[in-house]
Amino acid sequence: MIKHYRSDFGALNCPVVCRIVGDLDERALQAAVDHLVVRHEALRTTFHGRGARLVQRVHPPRSLPLTWADVPKDESPQTALARELQTPIDPEQWPARAGVWRVGPTEHLFCLNLHHLVTDAWSTGILLRDLVACYAAACGGPGVEAPTGWQSSRFAEAQQELLASDRLARYQRYWRRQLEGSQIPRLDALYPAADTTDVAATDGTEAAATGTATQAVQAAQAVRSVAAELPAATVAGLRELARREKTTLFTVLLAAFHAQLYRLTGQPDLAVASMFANRSRPEVRDTVGLLAGMVLLRAQVARQPSFADLVRHVHGAVISAFAYQDLPFHLLPTGLVDTGGGRADDVMFNVMSPMRHDLTGGGARFELVVPTEIGSRFPFELALAPVGEHRVQAVLFRAGGWADPALGQDFLAGYLDVAATVAHRPEAALPRPGQ
Repeated sequence: MIKHYRSDFGALNCPVVCRIVGDLDERALQAAVDHLVVRHEALRTTFHGRGARLVQRVHPPRSLPLTWADVPKDESPQTALARELQTPIDPEQWPARAGVWRVGPTEHLFCLNLHHLVTDAWSTGILLRDLVACYAAACGGPGVEAPTGWQSSRFAEAQQELLASDRLARYQRYWRRQLEGSQIPRLDALYPAADTTDVAATDGTEAAATGTATQAVQAAQAVRSVAAELPAATVAGLRELARREKTTLFTVLLAAFHAQLYRLTGQPDLAVASMFANRSRPEVRDTVGLLAGMVLLRAQVARQPSFADLVRHVHGAVISAFAYQDLPFHLLPTGLVDTGGGRADDVMFNVMSPMRHDLTGGGARFELVVPTEIGSRFPFELALAPVGEHRVQAVLFRAGGWADPALGQDFLAGYLDVAATVAHRPEAALPRPGQ
């Protein structure tokens, strides 16, 4: 099971959190949540066994009761939310729970908390869209059509079909050519004093499973995050660079990450992990489930004269990875990448898919909240969230010995500096190690 894959950093909850503003109909919200359970079988799928024997069971629809609570006077809504997000979900029992906090007469905080085995970041947008549509229907609006395309169990069947076909060998040949001889970034080079040997002992997930929610919150402090927002002028410059190079904002932001890692580590040939949505087939565009897969994105940074050249180089890696993302990461040939004794996913880069953050239905406004309290299941992850055309929020998660806030702030500040420089002078030479 997934907890045996990355249990040391927790973060196995993947919630949909939104602020609801307006007169809220409690019965209609309960009906909307229950309708989500009917629409998406992932919300009623449990998992049993582990490893190759892990099986999923899809249950008939049943109500998912909302837990209603007032925010305690001595707490903030964020504290109450953090306690919920740091309390594990047992996917052998049920993969979801839902709750609402009354913040004020016309303000509520809603959380549909899901185990990561049944959802991913892309699914969050689908669930928010459907929640609002189902709520509007429950308030007397038009009904919500049945979903088209695949449910998550059909996607699992498609993966089995891939593994049984000749595409498996073809995909493995591609990744062998692409990755052989590369290195993952050495975190010990970034922070020589870092020590992660005690992380498993302070994992918030295990604490919550054996103790109180308060213990879970305290233990989760082993995972730290620092956040910043890219200036609007930087975002505009990066988007313009992406348009000029006929690529995506993801590629440009990834190239800046490679440049920052090269500047700090001196490693000329880097492969960093990222999660791809794995939604290229139209049948899965509206599927809720854990469809996302991990890929390694290689860049031979030292060979690129300028940042614009690095963007073009990274663009090729991203496009190819997109074409071969269907192959589950654990089926890659072993020994392709020099991990330096670590794991291939020790350093993670992710950009959230753009989604509507503000929806209206049934006379209420639903505003998506992106919580940072949940942390990351990777020891070093830079996550970026585009919000509209002009804003990009950046959150850097670190665990164990890298949890020192000053270290995280220094890295994130350096990344923002690189991004600002290349946004305005993309033809400038890349910063070299030590600069």
